[in-house]
Amino acid sequence: MTTIFKRKKNEGQSTNSVMDMQSSSQDDTSESTSKSKENLLKPSIIMKGLSDIAQNFDNFAPVISKICKLGEQVIELYEKAQHNKKLCGLLLKRCNCAVASVKDLDIRKTEYKEFFFKKGNLELLIAFSKCIEKSKEFISRVSKIHKLMKYLLAGSIEDDLKELVNEFDGYMLSLNFSFTIQTRDDSIIIKDYVIQIHELLSNVYNIPNDKQKQQNFYSEVDLVIREHRKFLIQNENTNSVELITNVEENEPLLNGNDYQKTDHHSSEKIEKRISFKDSTDVSFKEFSNISSSNNVDTQIEVRRQVNILKILKNSDHIIRFFGVAQENSKFYLVTEWMDYGNLYEYYTNFRDNMNWRTKIRFSLDICRGVMYLHDCEILHHDIRSANILVNKDHKIRIANFGLSRKFSDATRSVAQDSENVRYMAPEKLLLSKNEKRKYDSKCEIYSVGMLLWEIAELKKPHSDLDKLELHDIVIGIRKRIQDKHYEPFSDDVPHDWQLTVSKAIDYEPRWRPNMSDICRDFYKLSENYSKSKPSLINISILPVNDAIKEHKLNNGDKQLAWNSFKFYSITNAEAKYWVGYYLFHHGKDIPELRSLNEEERIKIAIDIFKETADKGNPSAQLRYGMHLWKNENYIEALKYLEMSASAEDANAMYIVGKAYWKGGNGIEQDKEKGTKYLKHAALKDNAKAREMCIENNISYLQV
Repeated sequence: MTTIFKRKKNEGQSTNSVMDMQSSSQDDTSESTSKSKENLLKPSIIMKGLSDIAQNFDNFAPVISKICKLGEQVIELYEKAQHNKKLCGLLLKRCNCAVASVKDLDIRKTEYKEFFFKKGNLELLIAFSKCIEKSKEFISRVSKIHKLMKYLLAGSIEDDLKELVNEFDGYMLSLNFSFTIQTRDDSIIIKDYVIQIHELLSNVYNIPNDKQKQQNFYSEVDLVIREHRKFLIQNENTNSVELITNVEENEPLLNGNDYQKTDHHSSEKIEKRISFKDSTDVSFKEFSNISSSNNVDTQIEVRRQVNILKILKNSDHIIRFFGVAQENSKFYLVTEWMDYGNLYEYYTNFRDNMNWRTKIRFSLDICRGVMYLHDCEILHHDIRSANILVNKDHKIRIANFGLSRKFSDATRSVAQDSENVRYMAPEKLLLSKNEKRKYDSKCEIYSVGMLLWEIAELKKPHSDLDKLELHDIVIGIRKRIQDKHYEPFSDDVPHDWQLTVSKAIDYEPRWRPNMSDICRDFYKLSENYSKSKPSLINISILPVNDAIKEHKLNNGDKQLAWNSFKFYSITNAEAKYWVGYYLFHHGKDIPELRSLNEEERIKIAIDIFKETADKGNPSAQLRYGMHLWKNENYIEALKYLEMSASAEDANAMYIVGKAYWKGGNGIEQDKEKGTKYLKHAALKDNAKAREMCIENNISYLQV
């Protein structure tokens, strides 16, 4: 266009030169020619102006495109943010305004020609794009816990954010982009959010204000993420031979013969074993689908996944993985042993223990565990009470990751059954056969919400349908979900609990909160409830040894001791024995035992004495032996009494010594053996043994 403009201009000059040499009689013709030239030049000037705008805009176009792309990336990061969403929103709001402004420039470029011609605007816009890129990086850092930890250890979030906000706002002003700035309010918001970040780490994650421990936490999460991502890449790009070689080097099989078998089985496929190396109690869970030689690929995949999950050992809320063991042709998943079984079994068997203090503690720990998994970019896929286990210290662990189904596969389908449909998100539950939908953190949050409802109510969701056939239960639950049915809360469930769960099980996934928000809500609930309900929160459960001491005090609190014995009785043989003792001797002292008649109490007590005697408890062996003796089962009684005597029980020594000294009742007289037991009992200050030794001239001063 510029070339045309110049050509026309030259043509005009040439015409004027010719007209100067002509006579004045041609003036009218000259005037006409001049007007024609003027009309010809006007569109040329316009074309040049448009050409210059276009040329300048071409320089701006890549920067505008970059800013729009950055805006899309910021929105994506915000939507995926696991933490500090409101803090991220502070920058998102600014980025959205910046993108809107540059889009307006793009659309109305001819109206903003002054902007594109103004010196320095291109350099300003390029610098601004770099500022937006820094904003994107900041959101990326503070929205993921492992990046946030690294950031905290490296510098000050508050100072960096203030500097970034000031820089951003400065560019908006310099470029005359429309934006309402509330610097004072933003400063307060930033300070408040930074305080919340530190509270999140200390209260929700339980990470102390110790740089080394924070570094360890960050390093572990970062390692899990890197290993998990490498796992996914290898799945796509590595052949099976390489995978087998790699797993044999990094995840060798454990030897099943290194673990002593026990008689304790929690199910047909799960057994308790004890490590010969360090006496650790472990669970051996048989893999039914990888033991065949035809399933080598599945076996390798499971071992690779376990190799990742072993890194989670520092989390108090995830079950500890030790590896995969082989014994003969069978393969087993080896994890820590959980004495009390799953959460459903626990609250069914120990309903009295499930006060609000315990409910809140369990719920908060479950949320912490799920949040930790999400931070590590791992989804469980099957959160429900059957997959939450309880250890001997009455603490929960998240377990049963469904390894053979690939925990890394976001689109895998978990078969619906009458149990998992109770916790399944509507967007997964209501899919038709041929439909597929990616399983994401929002699906998992719905499952967590239903589990929190269950803990509050101490019953499974939709348990009123349990009287139906299994197939009809699935149909019934699906129908309820289609009708947007919500399981109702009892009146005694705290309002904040109800509110948090209601948000977590919203039918629209985008309205469900993040796990960090749920954790924060339950931490606050824990704090508030401990202040307002001290009578429920401060229930004391003594350790077993302290409970025994309490029992033996002249004015000891028998109820307090009983609470402890009952609490620990499932996993602790000593506590179980004392439950039997209280049933036998203190039936009238403990309110909850008064409902049993004496005959019932004695029968239960005797059964407990036998059970704990067989587990090696000397006091139980003595009492069960005495019961058998009383019922004239002398030979069997002597067997248990000798067990107790061998464990240095003075009363048992006296009874056994007397039995052998006198003989009878089917017991062959053996005065030498009787003397030995009586002497030992006398030396242990057993009054009856001393009396018998004196009567029979048995010297017990030397053994």
